[in-house]
Amino acid sequence: MRTRICLYVLLLLPLAVYWQTVFTEYGFRDDYGFLRQSHEEPGKLVKLTASVGRPLYGALLESTYAATGQVDQLPWMRLTTVLLLTVLGVVLWRQLYNSGWNEVESAAIGLGVALLPSSQFLVGSAAGWPQALTLLLSMAGFSAIETEIERGGMKRLVALVGGCMIYTAAGLVYQSNVLFALVPLAAVYLVRTGREPLSDFKWGGIHVAMMLTGLALSYLLVHSLFTNGVFEASARMHFETNPFTKLVWFFAHPLPNAMALFAIADDNFTGVVIYVFSLLIILSLLVFAYRRSLKLADEIAIKRWKVCLFALPFLTQVISLVAAERSAGYRVIFALAGLVLVLLVYASHGLLEDWKIKPRLHYVSLGIIFLGVAFTANRHSYGLMAEPQAHEWEIMKEDVLRANFDKGLRVYVITPAVDERTTKRVYRDEFGSVTSITDAGAQEMFKAAVRQRFPGKLPAGSSYKVTSGRTEPDSGIADLVIDMRKLKSLRAP
Repeated sequence: MRTRICLYVLLLLPLAVYWQTVFTEYGFRDDYGFLRQSHEEPGKLVKLTASVGRPLYGALLESTYAATGQVDQLPWMRLTTVLLLTVLGVVLWRQLYNSGWNEVESAAIGLGVALLPSSQFLVGSAAGWPQALTLLLSMAGFSAIETEIERGGMKRLVALVGGCMIYTAAGLVYQSNVLFALVPLAAVYLVRTGREPLSDFKWGGIHVAMMLTGLALSYLLVHSLFTNGVFEASARMHFETNPFTKLVWFFAHPLPNAMALFAIADDNFTGVVIYVFSLLIILSLLVFAYRRSLKLADEIAIKRWKVCLFALPFLTQVISLVAAERSAGYRVIFALAGLVLVLLVYASHGLLEDWKIKPRLHYVSLGIIFLGVAFTANRHSYGLMAEPQAHEWEIMKEDVLRANFDKGLRVYVITPAVDERTTKRVYRDEFGSVTSITDAGAQEMFKAAVRQRFPGKLPAGSSYKVTSGRTEPDSGIADLVIDMRKLKSLRAP
């Protein structure tokens, strides 16, 4: 019965949480441009993503955007993301349970991963489904190696090569998410009995070596494509030259964002009390758990805590640390946030044992906590992504539906400022962001609305030219003015 409950919760709760977000009609930032490029400029999307080392990412996106066609079909791509995250949660649950974790706590980790802010962002953007696929591939790479790593012989060799190849393929899609393999690695590492054929050091070293080898092979393959002129490398494909400031950046942005888990950051410090409170509570629990291992004088437990607290956080962000780019978005901290989640659940288990809390009360508490997490995930993904983006799309679509395309139409879009958004909260280019704030975003949105009104092509003799800007146009230079500043009127008081 307990297994069935865990399975049903893992299968149904993510879909219930993200249902509104998935089936609201809107596009998110790049969706509009990708839809057009996949039809009008085949190959451009592949070149764009390949320039930053992700050729398979572009291929997957181009094929699905071409099949999708219109904005009102994007929900199927977002649904794919939800299904992939659901499968990831189930696979992670079974992997941890089979490795010695409590069944309910391993299910809580699987569900928590599917509800992280990183997952919320992936669901909100149709372009996120290949990133979710990369997470699943990284999990498959770990499981393939873990299944045979203790046996030795030819079976181990085949497993190592197979896992490495899976990591390589995943690295050609989205490099930073390959590091998610460190999440199950940390979880299994914490509960190893010490009676396994391989020592902790050798076991973990083989896993990490295969993952890094897979990433290195994917980098070398992409580099060879650059060298042979197949693709042109982006300026972003450079290594960090100032490690000190990069470490400062790590402690200022990715680490606290991951440590706060389900409380998201905000550029204007809205909700900062909840964010800081979550950060302090989680940090305190981890410190208490580490001090507990010191009091028990368990050398193995102390060593494992040190590795997980002081080494793995850096390893989960190794791609971001060595790359010159400094992206602080939730989309690149999946592995780090997953690691924090594993450590939090493990720490809570030890502390509750000391306090002699009955398992039934513990499970009820977990259920209540995850109901709150599910509500928060729904509000973030829908209230900060789907709903505001849908408002933008609706304004644009309504003006396009009323426009007269019988003759050459001159269109001017007045782009909004960031403070004219509909949400109170905003974080970078993810939660609460505005698509039409840029000229490119506003113009691509208009083109997508035209394609949705005229799915085949414009009527004979019809044409349009769209421009945009922050200020109102001079009189007589536009037949249709679309004022996206109207978004501000939709903002909640």
